[in-house]
Amino acid sequence: MNSPKESSPLRRIVLVSTATVALASLLSLAAILAFYVAGATPWTGLFAVGLWGLPLAFLLLLVLLAMSWQERRRA
Repeated sequence: MNSPKESSPLRRIVLVSTATVALASLLSLAAILAFYVAGATPWTGLFAVGLWGLPLAFLLLLVLLAMSWQERRRA
């Protein structure tokens, strides 16, 4: 059985940024919900992060998938 190969630095950067963007987006959506429950008006930046964060994380996930396909094709 083959041992797992070291991942490239670019792949690691994309992976960490994908997870960071997704987590930040989910936390901003939770904060918006908490503001509304508290009866306060959330900051508009939270809306932007919540609106654009998850689609951006999905696109980065597709980039990771394409990188994986390319790596397997080379092997």
